[in-house]
Amino acid sequence: MHEKAMQGKYAVISISSSFSAIDAKAKGKVEIDPSDRHYLRTNSEVKDPRESAVKYALLDMNIPSYYEHMQYPLSNSKAYFPDFTTALIIDGRQVILEPHGNISLSYLQKLNEFIKSYGFYVVLISNKPFQYPEPKWHPGEFVDDYWYIKGFDNTSKSLNTSTGHVEKKLEKLLRKQNCEVIAAAH
Repeated sequence: MHEKAMQGKYAVISISSSFSAIDAKAKGKVEIDPSDRHYLRTNSEVKDPRESAVKYALLDMNIPSYYEHMQYPLSNSKAYFPDFTTALIIDGRQVILEPHGNISLSYLQKLNEFIKSYGFYVVLISNKPFQYPEPKWHPGEFVDDYWYIKGFDNTSKSLNTSTGHVEKKLEKLLRKQNCEVIAAAH
């Protein structure tokens, strides 16, 4: 998919090599540099099978990404540590993929504060359908996109299926007219 992106199916932009971490925080963009130790590779360690599914989907689709690249300070001495910072841009906002199982209201409020503070586009991925009337809130009210994936379990046996579902969601995201892929400066 990324090869097609680089061949013109999707808009590709580049970031100058003078782009700094401080600028990134201010602008909501992080340059994805393959020489950085957080750059996502086949041998990158992640915490659980859900994160592995996202990792393999990004690698299979050649979407440059970082895994747990940096912490972002929030109010009340809290911080947010994004799982996958990708080279995808939606409406000028860099996409972060956040696979998660147990989703609480306080966690969603933390993600929402991060979005408002730093301007990233956050996609929350879970196996929870969240149908009204219980709970009284839906994750989509707090993040930019919510991907419900049935069977997106935290088990190794569902890894291939989960990876395939994440790839389908990423393909749909890439087809959006307002989606771009950042070409890293070398």
